[in-house]
Amino acid sequence: RRYAEAHGGTDNVKVFTKYVPFMDSSRSTAVDTNEVSRQSLQVETLDLVQYCWYGPFFGQGHIEAAGRLQELQREGRVAHIGGCNYDTTHLKELVEAGVPIETNQVQFSLLDLRPENGLLEYCKAQGIKLLCFGTVAGGWLSDKYLGAPAPPEWLPGDLQEGTVSKKMYWESLQSWSGPFGWSLFQDLLRTLRRVADRHPGASIATVAMAWVQRRLDDTCGGGIIVGVRDTTHLADLQTLKGLRLTDEDLREIREALQRGRKPAGDVWDRERLPGSIV
Repeated sequence: RRYAEAHGGTDNVKVFTKYVPFMDSSRSTAVDTNEVSRQSLQVETLDLVQYCWYGPFFGQGHIEAAGRLQELQREGRVAHIGGCNYDTTHLKELVEAGVPIETNQVQFSLLDLRPENGLLEYCKAQGIKLLCFGTVAGGWLSDKYLGAPAPPEWLPGDLQEGTVSKKMYWESLQSWSGPFGWSLFQDLLRTLRRVADRHPGASIATVAMAWVQRRLDDTCGGGIIVGVRDTTHLADLQTLKGLRLTDEDLREIREALQRGRKPAGDVWDRERLPGSIV
């Protein structure tokens, strides 16, 4: 409301909402959630609803719940439907069931390459755009940790200092670096710093974000989701707008990545396991 008053409306603003039923495919849940979102935003139609099936994929429940969104779309209460944390197998099930998925929000970073295990190619073939979060791994991919000492004895994520995001992405860092641990991670940060030095104003974080965007541009298309907690991030984002990594940059970064473990599994499969931090 305040934005509309200050800028004369919201025609140029698109708000992406989420629908996360806990193993619930009922119409009533879909309708009630949609009503809350539309009332909160004071709109008749939600621009894009990103659908995440919270829980294990048993049976046809996740497809039935997506069908509820299609009903709301036909009724004019939803404009576009996207997925969220959908792996390739189950995204394919939605598409084959006729659900018009246009986007899929997933975790993708230099420390979490799981989208390269088939999802990028499938989305390219289907015309589905990826919206990627976690591109700086909760802050681990930043100049702050270049040359920093290793956390004591590689404490598990739930004991690490910092934000919830940093705790969550700690597992991705460990999964990629494997037995070489912090030393290999430092090699990656040094590589990113060398690349950043070739681009005026760039940082390790901006290079990490630009790398994900370049991978999307070269495959299925889409964009990165940037979390801005305070104004200290604004300079990086201004630099990011004009940062284009070269083929030489990409080769150097890929060589550094190949020193770590190859990504195992598909997107969000590890996070669905019992006991996951998410």
